Amino acid sequence: MNTGIWIAGAATFAAVMGTAWAVRRDAANRRDAERGRLWSESDRPKGRFDAYRRDLADAGLRPGGDRVSFGLFHVLCALSGGLGGALLAQRSDGSAAATVLLAVLGALLGWWMPQLWLESQRRQRQLELVAEFPVMLDLLQISMQGGMSLPAAWKAVSTGLDGRGAILADEMRRVDLEVGFGTSWTRALDSATARTGVDEFRALGLLLEQTERFGTEMARAIAVLSDSLRHAELQALEERAHEASVKMLFPLALFLLPATLLLIVGPLLTMLFESLGRASGD
Repeated sequence: MNTGIWIAGAATFAAVMGTAWAVRRDAANRRDAERGRLWSESDRPKGRFDAYRRDLADAGLRPGGDRVSFGLFHVLCALSGGLGGALLAQRSDGSAAATVLLAVLGALLGWWMPQLWLESQRRQRQLELVAEFPVMLDLLQISMQGGMSLPAAWKAVSTGLDGRGAILADEMRRVDLEVGFGTSWTRALDSATARTGVDEFRALGLLLEQTERFGTEMARAIAVLSDSLRHAELQALEERAHEASVKMLFPLALFLLPATLLLIVGPLLTMLFESLGRASGD
């Protein structure tokens, strides 16, 4: 009996985990498809390990100690989850099937929880970068219109963003460091896109390459890019607002509709039963 209960509960848990994994996988595929429009062939992930390293980079974990520590913590959580599931099965039932099943599900849960944190950290970091990017372009445009060169304006803007946009300022300093070692602006901004997953860096790199090639005014081109990014962000916000209204239909139908029907039909049923009771008594 206990084994059947454990198997039923584990099957339900596995179904929920599978659904969550499928939703997350679909979101990741759509994200990679959007980024694939601007990725070169060398930028694309070459397998699961490369995709995992790209997720770590998107979340802001630096190569070396940060990524190694998180990887070890990730594995430790999976092992702890498996051990906890096995101990729980031994204390409650003790059968081999329940022990193996709960150990596997505990390991999956232990692996999934840090992955959720990594996903939320990546999303939060990218949102901060995208939100501050038009502001950075405005400051860059003003600095260049004041007579500063692109490297000097880049350094000045990265210093000015230290308080409000520390994440973007840090990425700008890394770009400036790469340019200082002889890398072109386009390649340095491509590397920023690979580190963060924010395509605006690559768009800026392509813009700088085009202005240098065709001799157009760089400050005006940056202003046009800033306006287009703000317009795209506004469209994305409107799209998310429309999606939220559609997503609210399910909880409304699940929770409010039964209560509303109960409030409407309940008094009518009570009056009907009372009338039938009095009629049968007479």
